[in-house]
Amino acid sequence: MPEVPPPAALTDVAAKVDRRLSEVLEDERRRWREVDPRLVEVVDELARMLDSGGKRLRAAFCYWAWRGAGGNALLGTDGETVDIERSIIDVCTAFEFLQVFALIHDDVMDNSATRRGATTIHRAGADRVVELGWRGEPRRYGEGVAILVGDLAHVYADRLMVGVSPQARQLWDELRIELNLGQYLDMRSAAAGTVDYDTARRVATFKSALYTIVRPLQLGACLQESPDPELLHQLDRFGRPLGRAFQLRDDALGVVGNEGELGKPVGDDLREGKPTELLAHAFATADDDQRDALANVGRMDLTTNEVDELVQVLVATGALAHNEAQINRLIGEARTALSKLTLDQIALDALSNLAEYVAARNR
Repeated sequence: MPEVPPPAALTDVAAKVDRRLSEVLEDERRRWREVDPRLVEVVDELARMLDSGGKRLRAAFCYWAWRGAGGNALLGTDGETVDIERSIIDVCTAFEFLQVFALIHDDVMDNSATRRGATTIHRAGADRVVELGWRGEPRRYGEGVAILVGDLAHVYADRLMVGVSPQARQLWDELRIELNLGQYLDMRSAAAGTVDYDTARRVATFKSALYTIVRPLQLGACLQESPDPELLHQLDRFGRPLGRAFQLRDDALGVVGNEGELGKPVGDDLREGKPTELLAHAFATADDDQRDALANVGRMDLTTNEVDELVQVLVATGALAHNEAQINRLIGEARTALSKLTLDQIALDALSNLAEYVAARNR
């Protein structure tokens, strides 16, 4: 699949967020270096993960909903513009700190070796114990460090949300609850071998549709003084199908993507037995021989050849083709909902470009 370049609606916001991330992290380095230079190691590990990539999608959806709901009308003199831009970029940056918190903890739960092409924090911590001859169990130390680095990211995210409206704060709290519950359901379903459409869609709703798109959109709109309740419903109708399409694309990339572009091993979703609609469709349509092959899903010791055999089952059962058709249908639903959004045209164009990128991305 040819590389799909991110639209300006994404890269422009990402550049502003990256600058703010750097400011926060450098301020923290200076502060803690004076207390104990060893404390900077924690900030550096967080920075390493933040600097290893990331699309900044949540930040972009939040920004353009804010802009489209009237954020541009609030821009007055140069001084006011700086203050208003700083406020919205702080919220967008909070999403990126929250995302890296989730990824770091997710890597511990999945025991992933790499993330975005870099060694995961828990693996790097374990390696450090071995290399320096420190005491204790390397894996336990590495996972402990990763949990703390993730928690620190969560605190930074929360700190950047100070001063938002009560409604925005309520949405922020709700999306964090949904994210945690979605992760629990994901883990539980993988452990229990539960692979069905309802479970896969519920996990996708919590972890992608709501967390990645709907809540960032709604939170951006709620940064206005009096958000329109109807607009929040419109954003939900746009964001849910788009978020589900995002997850379906993620599921496909997890089994047939390019490992170099993804920055993590292809096939890990099959090894972990993650409840995806791809697998749900394959199990529902497989014949006896194919079901025998699918019985290997969830085996952490699957070889590359065995992963390839499972991918062939996904092709033969029509699961991958069905997945692609579902993405196209959901993007169509999102486009229809987008045409009814009461936002300014600049924001509508930006959201349209973001939607196309979500559907066609290859990493």
